[in-house]
Amino acid sequence: MFSFRRYFKLGDISYKELGKRVYRQVIDHGCATYAAAMAYYLLFALFPFFLFLTTLIGYLPIPGLLDFILGTMQRFLPGEAFSLVQDNVKSLFGNKQGGLLSLGVVLALWTSSNAVTSIMEIMDRLYQVKEGRPFWKVRLTAIALVAVLSVLFILSLVLLMFGPKLGSLIAGISDLGHVFEILWNVLIVPVTLFMLMLALAIIYYFTPDVEQQWKWISPGAVIAIPILIVASLAFSFYVNNFGSYNKTYGSIGAVIILLFWLYISGFIILAGAEINSVVEHSSEEGKEPGEKVEGERAGNSMPGRDKG
Repeated sequence: MFSFRRYFKLGDISYKELGKRVYRQVIDHGCATYAAAMAYYLLFALFPFFLFLTTLIGYLPIPGLLDFILGTMQRFLPGEAFSLVQDNVKSLFGNKQGGLLSLGVVLALWTSSNAVTSIMEIMDRLYQVKEGRPFWKVRLTAIALVAVLSVLFILSLVLLMFGPKLGSLIAGISDLGHVFEILWNVLIVPVTLFMLMLALAIIYYFTPDVEQQWKWISPGAVIAIPILIVASLAFSFYVNNFGSYNKTYGSIGAVIILLFWLYISGFIILAGAEINSVVEHSSEEGKEPGEKVEGERAGNSMPGRDKG
């Protein structure tokens, strides 16, 4: 039977103590401030990322995928923020030219990777280590992460969009019957959640400059993804029903709402990283705070930090 404690090697630390340490590190490491920085970088990277994503979608033989993506986003984003995103995405997609897959997409991919490089710097600070990777490796890692995360994002949406039809097709071809089709449809949502958790686990694994043991699902991702979904839905419900940002801020209300949503998302992602950090530092097989590799702390830790 799957055991959260055994799989993530929590050792003797209790869930209550884990929560206390995570809370203390979130405060001590200034995650709220770093989340604001992440929101700033993500805002500037959002539309170049959509340029890359919409161009990629345009070359996939999947009818209605863009409309499905926008419809899915509409459930999670407040109305004003969604209108801002929708207008820009449709403009990018509608004005798509044949040469976009060359210089335009390369520039969009490069610009989008700026947000990832900022996340890499923030993750290093959370793990209390100095960045030791050369510039070219950091940049290539960031570009690769943008590409991989885009593919996972598209695959999860395609599964939600065409999952039932694909299950019926497989059941018909392989003669697996109606039971397989029902089981397939039941598993669509858990598999989609797994892909989202995998995407976050990839971010947590590759962004900090520390040696880690790979896990397909990290404890931070397991906790962060459901909280992120609930928080997005709750924030969207509040803004759509009780908020008055447009009346208060006028035409820039949509930008402020989008920026605030990015801030909430960034804070939850960083809190998930802190969970991974506490689990890592609490495990008997883990490292001490400030270590990139177990037993090699010297020269790698951030100044003025002590063990949490």
